[in-house]
Amino acid sequence: LDNRVLELPYFCTESMDLLLKRLDIPKKSLCFEISEKHRLRDKVKVNKILNLFRKQGYKIALDDFGSGFSNINKLYHFDVNILKIDRFFINGIQNDQKKSVILSNIIRIVHELGGIIVAEGIENDEEFNACRKLGCDLLQGYFIQRPVLNTSKIKLQYDHINFLIQSYKKNIKKDIFLIKNHMMSINPIEISATMDTFLNKLRDNRDAKFIPIVDSDRIPLGIIKEEKVKDFLFAPFGRELLKKKNIKQLMDKAIIKDINSSIDHLIEVFTSDSSNEFILLTDKGRYKGFLNKGSIIKIMSERKIGEARNQNPLTRINGNISIKKYIHQSLTDEKNKYAYVYFDFNNFKSFNDKYGFKKGDEAILLFGRILRREGKKYGGFIGHVGGDDFFLGLKLRDYESSYNIIKKVRHIAKNFNESIRSYYDPEDIQKGYIVSLDREGIQRKFPIMNISSAVLEISNGKRGFSIDQVSRKIFSLKKSSKKTIDFLVFSKMTG
Repeated sequence: LDNRVLELPYFCTESMDLLLKRLDIPKKSLCFEISEKHRLRDKVKVNKILNLFRKQGYKIALDDFGSGFSNINKLYHFDVNILKIDRFFINGIQNDQKKSVILSNIIRIVHELGGIIVAEGIENDEEFNACRKLGCDLLQGYFIQRPVLNTSKIKLQYDHINFLIQSYKKNIKKDIFLIKNHMMSINPIEISATMDTFLNKLRDNRDAKFIPIVDSDRIPLGIIKEEKVKDFLFAPFGRELLKKKNIKQLMDKAIIKDINSSIDHLIEVFTSDSSNEFILLTDKGRYKGFLNKGSIIKIMSERKIGEARNQNPLTRINGNISIKKYIHQSLTDEKNKYAYVYFDFNNFKSFNDKYGFKKGDEAILLFGRILRREGKKYGGFIGHVGGDDFFLGLKLRDYESSYNIIKKVRHIAKNFNESIRSYYDPEDIQKGYIVSLDREGIQRKFPIMNISSAVLEISNGKRGFSIDQVSRKIFSLKKSSKKTIDFLVFSKMTG
């Protein structure tokens, strides 16, 4: 809808109502997108029209958010159901930390206001995955399907999207299990129900703090809190006043999230505002159940216990079980290339012997911080094998060269090699070595500690090798890396 139309003196909604009745199209199936391309002069008038639309059952969307005039201003003034993010913020978001930060905050604000987010202009699987992880509710773009004039060519199922969704679900399988295990349910009522129906529902659910409100397709619209109704019931003539109201007048907005969301995202949404008490959960857009504060706390507690069992106690980084699981999952992903990187300290024992175990732990924690920071930047999986041995898994783009991988690994090693020098005494740095006993008990000179790196690139396509074969290859490369001039070796496994 060109928003300039809303400011025309003769604009009205009656003709639209008549047209929909004639064509037998329900109002709930229509959503008005307010364009960002033109400045609105009379926000008060426009807001009155939009409120009228909303009361009549239409949905309102703010289109191209981020492309035009006074975006936040419109978000404040117009009570929208849907916010559509402009392609500018989506293009290359998987490699742009600034865009990710801005978009994640927009998503958080809109969810707190009870709206949903559409990411526009998705053109590849990386943008798809990045927007999904950030918490976008709906995605559109050429990657899903290009526009068509013949409506019979509009697909009802997208195989390539289903594949990505199933891959995503595999990665957060434990999260989905915990969420479903702690989800609670109250049968909702439709927004068209009478006030008597609502009061009967509340009476039948005496312990319920709220009742979910849905449309005829079970798509959640909001909630009515028990306390709001009690304010009427306990007031003089309150019941009579209450019966004169309809469901929509009592309804509050609610945070609505997909049941297949990650726990991290649900916690972020829930804790962003202390007034949040419930999250309504949907499956394919339809109401499924809800989580409250108690269930969120239980989920957090159970997950922490699970993570603690599989984390290195010093660095709190994923341990060997998670590393093996990551390698297994990446080997089954035949579409993409991967790189496995094994890091090992050189001359760690001599450092530990001279400066003590506490200083040795500090060196391990230092590398853990560097790997976590750089690995996150590259979108990698971080693992701590044990002691001074670490693992980094990288999913590679089709065009990414071996040189680019090696460059990233060298950058991580350089960060550590430079930082660790401050952990030595100045006189040892000046000498360039420390004196300590070797494994045979013989005193000798040991150079300043640094990192050895073994990089194994796994080609895409069908793979005829096992995790054990990969592990043996990485271990062999690790031993070789300590004998090279720059302490780095690179190899590939194909087929």
